[in-house]
Amino acid sequence: MAAAVRAARAEPGRFDGAAHVAGIGGGEGAPGDLKHSDEPWTKAAGVAESLLTSMTTAKHRLTAAHEGVTPGNEGLASVGVLKSVLTSWEERIGAVKDECGSLAPNLRLVARDQGEREIRVKASFSGVGGSSSATKEK
Repeated sequence: MAAAVRAARAEPGRFDGAAHVAGIGGGEGAPGDLKHSDEPWTKAAGVAESLLTSMTTAKHRLTAAHEGVTPGNEGLASVGVLKSVLTSWEERIGAVKDECGSLAPNLRLVARDQGEREIRVKASFSGVGGSSSATKEK
């Protein structure tokens, strides 16, 4: 994209940033072709779901590790500290689980919406005269 910005500065009135986006990071596409891929979005959703599963396991392990601490140790200051640490971590883990639980479906929704938008944009060019790289099927 930086090359497109430099080109726009060299040729005032011409900014063709989108034409070069497809080639960034080794992606395919000739200048003028901006292609959508749902892969990054669905991979990110999978990571969020995996993290949700890991956090659930972590919370169970944390809770199990604190079982049996109180009996026989009442009156020790460390028991109160351990309880507050447990509560604090349970709240943090809960927040991460909530975020991951809502993030995964939203990421999949972005992938779906972008794909549908791409189809609508291509269709909108179908009635335009001449040949356009946006209407060519690959």
